[in-house]
Amino acid sequence: MAEQDQKRTMILEAALKRFKRFGLSKTTMEEIARDLEISKGSLYYYFSDKESIYVAVVERMIADCFLDMSAYVESAPSTTAIMDRYLELKERMLLEYHFLFGVNEWIKDVPSSLMRQTIELLQQVEISFLSATISKGVESGELHEDTDTELTAQLLVNVLFGLWVIWCKWQAAGFDPHDRNALKCFMAREKHVLTIFFNGLRYRPNINQDC
Repeated sequence: MAEQDQKRTMILEAALKRFKRFGLSKTTMEEIARDLEISKGSLYYYFSDKESIYVAVVERMIADCFLDMSAYVESAPSTTAIMDRYLELKERMLLEYHFLFGVNEWIKDVPSSLMRQTIELLQQVEISFLSATISKGVESGELHEDTDTELTAQLLVNVLFGLWVIWCKWQAAGFDPHDRNALKCFMAREKHVLTIFFNGLRYRPNINQDC
């Protein structure tokens, strides 16, 4: 089993390099096998097709990126500190792995099923992370005690994803994934949304106040 896991890891690393350099559409199973100096048959033993390799690459990348964040939630001094680190993580992810998230796909009216699956994977992890963050804020008294953590996290991810799609469409005419200034502009908008959202979760109406 350990040997199989090691070979899967090698395949994913080789595929990631191919995807980064040539993109998904211009990468073939034959090229990945050739990079690893193995037969196509050996490659198909581990993955049924290129798309399954792509999904596995995305899953591994997301897991690696959010592992540190999950641990940080436990020791962070406040939800604000968590959000600051979360935004730093997302900026690094977009700079380093933009080719996996298909910015060009999201300027279409109907993205491919594969790209939808990719985004759903990321959203599931984000919802879990944000739910844990909100729960921590509720437990510490920082956020309102009546907050529905799971529903709130889902709504927040939906809002952030809508912001992402709009930004992709704005960038459609001349998007440069390496333009740090454009990316920082997007991240500033996301930080603004998060600030408004969490400020709202801190609100405590004084319903017992005498008229």
